[in-house]
Amino acid sequence: MVPFDALVPRLRRVLRQDPVPAPGDRAPVVHTPTADDVANVQEIDTRIPPGTMHEDDLASILGKEPVILLFATPALCQSRVCGPVVDITEQVKRDRPDDAAYIHMEIYNDNLANKGLRHQVEAYNLPTEPWLFAIDCDGKVDSRIEGAFSAAELNQAIDRIKDSC
Repeated sequence: MVPFDALVPRLRRVLRQDPVPAPGDRAPVVHTPTADDVANVQEIDTRIPPGTMHEDDLASILGKEPVILLFATPALCQSRVCGPVVDITEQVKRDRPDDAAYIHMEIYNDNLANKGLRHQVEAYNLPTEPWLFAIDCDGKVDSRIEGAFSAAELNQAIDRIKDSC
């Protein structure tokens, strides 16, 4: 058995090499498609029915207001938790519509897994899905959640960023 103290340097190296934006990092500036950009919102949302988190382009609002950015693909999710976390985020958005801008970003080009990852997913270096980022008014990641989360966890993330402006 390897003592924990011997693992700490290796753990630090692994954590430093984590390519996903971490708390304190500037959020990558990417354009996210909105409902106005497409003929049918189903082009950018695999949820049935499509959600309401396609109003804002991240590049237009980053650094101006708090943002909840959710990368998930309800119909194509490898982990099978994308649908539930999109539903939770929709519920929290309904209850707290003015506390943040809410953006749902699909994972695959044209919503087809065989067409590869959308450039936004690549810009965030996401190795899995879903991921949620709470971004403050300075455009910095305040918190990130990989995988499943509860409404309480999302509400805590929003509480931390809602007054950052």
